[in-house]
This record gives sequence, C-alpha cells and structure tokens, in this order.
Amino acid sequence: MRSGTRTILLGVSVLLIVVAVRAPLLPIPLERDEGEYAYIAWRLGHNELPYRDWFDQKPPAVFYVYRLALMLPFEPIRAIHFVALLFSATSACALFFLGLRFMSRFWAWVAAALFALLAADPLVQGTAANTQIAFVTAVNRQTKTVLFMLLAGALTGVALMFKQVAIVNWLLITALYPVFVRGENRWRATISFAAWSAMGLLTVLGFVVLYFFAHGGLRDFVENVFTHNLQYIGVVPVSSRFEYCWGTLTTLARSQAIVWLSAAAGLLGLFKSGKVTWSALLTGWLITSLIGASASGYFFPHYFQQLLPPLALAAAAGADRLPSARLLRFLPRASTRAVLVTVLAILPAVTLWAFLFRYTPAEAVRRIYPGDFFAEMPHFAQRIEEVTPQNKPVFIFGSEPELLFYAHRRSATRYIFLFPLYGPYGDAREKQLAAAAEVERAEPPTVVYVPNLLFFTPGTDQYFTHWSRSYMDQNFYVDTLLIADESGRAQMLNVASGVRADVSQAREEVIGAILMRQSPAAP
Repeated sequence: MRSGTRTILLGVSVLLIVVAVRAPLLPIPLERDEGEYAYIAWRLGHNELPYRDWFDQKPPAVFYVYRLALMLPFEPIRAIHFVALLFSATSACALFFLGLRFMSRFWAWVAAALFALLAADPLVQGTAANTQIAFVTAVNRQTKTVLFMLLAGALTGVALMFKQVAIVNWLLITALYPVFVRGENRWRATISFAAWSAMGLLTVLGFVVLYFFAHGGLRDFVENVFTHNLQYIGVVPVSSRFEYCWGTLTTLARSQAIVWLSAAAGLLGLFKSGKVTWSALLTGWLITSLIGASASGYFFPHYFQQLLPPLALAAAAGADRLPSARLLRFLPRASTRAVLVTVLAILPAVTLWAFLFRYTPAEAVRRIYPGDFFAEMPHFAQRIEEVTPQNKPVFIFGSEPELLFYAHRRSATRYIFLFPLYGPYGDAREKQLAAAAEVERAEPPTVVYVPNLLFFTPGTDQYFTHWSRSYMDQNFYVDTLLIADESGRAQMLNVASGVRADVSQAREEVIGAILMRQSPAAP
C-alpha cells in the first residue's frame, strides 16, 4: 500500500474515532454556557446583536457557530453538539498532520486518537491546532511564505474571536520563529513573520470591529469582551486560585495522569534526540495554554481543553521513545505498540465507557456537572413556555439562560445571567440599577427564580437581590416549584393558583420557582 494511501486511511480512522466517542453525547442537555451561546444565536435570527442587546463576555465567534448549528435540520441540542463533533474532528485531523512533521505516521495517529478521546465532552472546542500547522508550514517553505505567515496570524485572530487568551499563541509562534528558521537572515525573517502574521491577526480583528461599529455595538463589544474581562480575571484571590487549581487537577488526573507522565517523557525525549525545536514548540504551547486556562483564576475543568493538542502530541512522542526501553525489548514491535497505546488510552477509555454505553443523557449531564440541575431544565422550561405568551419576555433571577432558549422566550433584561451584577466590579451597582429598570419597563408576565449561591458571596452588592424579592412579592404568585428530593434529584411541584409564597427565603430547599404576574385588582 502506498504511503499516501496509508496516511489517508489513518486520517479517516481518526474521523471515525471522533464520531464513535461523540455521537452518543449528542443528546446531552445544555449546560449554562451552552445555553447563553444558544440563546444569543437564536436571537441573532431576530436581527439582534450580541453585547448591544444581550450582555456576554465571550468573543462573538461562538454565537455565530451556534447560529449555524441552529440552521441545521436537526433537533437543536443534537445540532449544537454535532457542530462540536465537526470542530473536534477538524482539530484531530489537523493534529495528525502536524504530528507527521516530527514523528512517525503511527504515533501521529496515536496523538490524534488520544486527543479525540480526551476532548470528548459536550463543549465546543477551538481550533488551536490549525494555527500551529500554518506556522509550521510558513517556516518550512522556502518560497511564497507570506501567504502562510498571514494565515498563521489570521487563524490566531479567529481563535481570538473564540477565546481572548488565544493572543498568547501569537506571542508563542513569534518567539519560536527564530528557533525554527536557520541561516544568517533568520532575525530579519522573524521580523517579517511578526509583521505579516500581525497583519493577518489585525485583519480578522478589524473585520469584527467594523461589523460591530456598523451595527452600533462597538462600545458594548469592547466593554463586554475586553474591559469587563480585565476586571473578571482579577476577582479571584491567590489563595483561592491554588485551591481551585488543585481541585481541578485532582479531577483531571483520573483520566490524564498517565498522559501527563508520557508527555513529560516525550518532551525530554525530543530534546535529547536532537529535535529541540519541536520540544520547544510543544513546551511553549503547553505553557501558553496553561496561561490561558489559569487567566480567570477559576480553573474550570473545561478550561484545560486547550492544553489537549500539545499534551496529546507530547504523550505520543513519549510513547514512541519507550519501545527502546529495556523493559519492553523482549516484545515484538507490534505488541510493544499495542501495549503502549493501551496504557495511554486506558484511563480516558474507562472514564468514557459509562457515558457511551451506560448513562442516559440526563444521567450523563448530572455526572459531568454534579450539583447542577441541567438535566431538569428542559422540562422546567416547558412549563415556562406554557404559561408565558409567545411575544412576552421572561425575567430570570439566576444564571440559567438555557431556560430562555428552551422556552423560546426573550429575556426581560439584557443580562441573561446575573454574574456581572454580583462580582466585585466598580460598576456593579450601576448595572444592577440598569437591570432593574429594564425589567420594570419590560413588565414580564413570568419570573423564574433560580438563584446561584455565588450571588450571595459576602461583600457583594445585594441591591438587585432586595429589589427582585420586593418586585416578586408585590406583583407575582408562585405557579411551579422545582424542589430537590431526598436523593438530590429535582422534581416539579405545581402550586395551587394564586397562592402566595416567599421562595426567596428557602434557597436550600427550593431549587427554582416559576412565578406568574397577578391580575390587576378590580377598581
């Protein structure tokens, strides 16, 4: 079989692996981040604009990807996760071809397959591997490299429109350029690369800026995506950052511990074998990805997804070095490879097994997000849809925008989740006053009370909490309660029509409540 044919077949097998591990995850209910993306994507179809009409601190690319997903002829949740599958498949194939640059075809395939296993969760991923491929192509071509320099910068710009911390990738590839380029003119070439790639990055950013400027949303875009996030990353104290980091690493170690060890061996092995530039690239890529994962200080597990491409490549490189170890010399080459691949894949495979073959979608989302009630939100939203006229807004006191998306009801305030109102931000009171005014003007017939404990952190401004409780008490009655039973599972409880209830004082027993506006008293 020809070499090119074998490469194509291995690439196809990578795609099949991605499909195999992600297809069973397609119907898993949305979590709150997915809910906010889906809600804004839905409202894009009503000629509304992110940031101007709805607050969000994420860059805009994800909203438009979700909008594309909602246009597919599938059920919305499956469509969203199908697009995530396509992103993962593209990234895995890009990783495979990048691995071919410095390791054998088999181990490049192992790196891509390992990435597919490790990245199998319901979140939409970025395309960091594509940026690195454009960079490597630029430094290896002897002629006509300007196009690839521009492409490296433009792809970084695209990544930046998914996640702000992607800017560190451009700093990395610029710093590494003189390491990859040889010859007397390498510093001149480095300056040229920095200039052309920066032009590609700024071109993408420029198009985005012009788009929001033309639609009257530039100020809100800058405030939400950049200014607010600079405040956001300074919220968590150093002591808490270490605590959050340790907790997340403990969780990730259950499926990644062996991969970490193999990756460390791979980086050292590449360096010792004379592939210093590749060791430097993967090390730098890991460091910059770690900077991105740690920027906010919360160290949520899904933040570490951006480490997976270089981690998988380094782990495969480490496994590639082990067949020469004395412990494995007595095994045939094929058997040695099988043993090493099994060792690398065993923990991720064990973790995924139950999600692929055992859990229902509701059980899966409970396992992924313990302590949250995302599994119950579709049913809860169905009641919201039933009691709220189609053209009327809903006020959600909480952080569950997926309810708005499921119910197909617009928010009574541009703050579709209330975290920006409760952080230690200098303009928190101003935002709370603005949100209260928006709700009063909207006169929503339905209020959904699903408070998040983070709202009540000591030291946070509670004006909006007191205002909301007073607003609910004076104007609404309880229609439906969402209550946790003894096992921790949530169940809905219909309340007799017109019964007044103070749900705000029962945060530990009541997960959420749907409240209906009282009819005006007869004169």
